[in-house]
Amino acid sequence: MLFMFNVYKKAIKNLLPTPAKSHYIFNLRDFSRVIHGCLLIKKQSIESKHEMIRLFVHEVFRVFYDRLVEDNDRAWLFNLMKHIVKEHFKEAFDSVFAHLKHESTPVTEENMRSLFFGDYMSPELEGDERLYVEIPSLQQFGDVVEQCLDEYNQMHKTRMNLVVFRYMLEHLSRISRILKQPEGNALLVGMGGSGRQSLTRLAAFMAKMCVFQPEISKTYGTNEWREDLKSLLKNAGVKGLKTVFLITDAQIKEESFLEDVDSVLNTGEVPNLFAPDEKQEIIEGVRPVVQAGNKHEELSPLALFAFFVNCCKENLHIVVAFSPIGDAFRNRLRQFPSLINCCTIDWFQD
Repeated sequence: MLFMFNVYKKAIKNLLPTPAKSHYIFNLRDFSRVIHGCLLIKKQSIESKHEMIRLFVHEVFRVFYDRLVEDNDRAWLFNLMKHIVKEHFKEAFDSVFAHLKHESTPVTEENMRSLFFGDYMSPELEGDERLYVEIPSLQQFGDVVEQCLDEYNQMHKTRMNLVVFRYMLEHLSRISRILKQPEGNALLVGMGGSGRQSLTRLAAFMAKMCVFQPEISKTYGTNEWREDLKSLLKNAGVKGLKTVFLITDAQIKEESFLEDVDSVLNTGEVPNLFAPDEKQEIIEGVRPVVQAGNKHEELSPLALFAFFVNCCKENLHIVVAFSPIGDAFRNRLRQFPSLINCCTIDWFQD
């Protein structure tokens, strides 16, 4: 773990926040996200030391690299990883990643775009049966996505006319990785039309999760928002439905909406959201699950509601899609720190 802490310390020192890079804020949750990412893989899926190193570098890239907005910053992180592979793992970087290049030239930052790990190559499997593995080739991944996209369009009234190419596959893989993790939430930053919503829907479909997105109208206000939140949390916490809550900045009609999102990201609940009778209904809803057949087990309302909140955190994945243009993005990150602290950031480049 020492080498991972080294990455974290150097990122804090070298990737500093500025007005144009206000999301360059790193904390120990980023450190743990890399570790949790490495733990997604099963022992039997690791065939060599080289593959373990590739997994580690992949997870560092997904947590740190994917939020970077300048070429210099990305080059710095790439060179740092080359150094760590050489100094900590005592391996030649070009040897570890030789399969990503076609010639006898050194491995480049561009070559690293072909490094993928995911659990989506066997979409017919569910849950833990789906192994998180290194993806053999971009072509094979693209074939699986084409198949899943066809299935999606057959099952949904609103078709998605997506073109399958490298950029699309990169971001789809990143979102899929986030949804794979317990309490995996995403902040997708990019311009409208960059594919943030479509790719989230496809990633959720591939992971066999349902997607909830508020239907905003002229009359949609705080009351409607709160009712949507209640329904969302009950589905995740009582019914145990794996759900992706997708919200864009265009749907933030009031800043109080983001206060609630910030709270759910941080704690799994919104204070005083449920009336006492609604809370009691939730408690009775989860009681049979917690008792697990032992009807005589005494459980306090507090313990039962805490179980509900934990289920919400485990089953609900929040995906926030923001545009980086203007002051609103920077101001919201400052006002609602959980958008950075509790989310993995994916910056959709131009």
